[in-house]
Amino acid sequence: MANSRPDANGSQFFFTYAKQPSLDGVYPIFGRIIDGFDTLDALEKVPVDDKYRPTREVLIKKVKIHANPIADAQR
Repeated sequence: MANSRPDANGSQFFFTYAKQPSLDGVYPIFGRIIDGFDTLDALEKVPVDDKYRPTREVLIKKVKIHANPIADAQR
């Protein structure tokens, strides 16, 4: 999860199409998209400003978790 400054954690996530080495060791990976790439394609097409922020609000209304990696790791 990204943050803008110390003690300012919020809900900011990165969805990427490919490996992003610049994020390695900086942010944890805690999920993987296995379905719904049409939604990712739509997110990719949202216009952004000069700081790569969406020019309009984008909401993800529903997420389906297919597995529990924490429970799987404890086995």
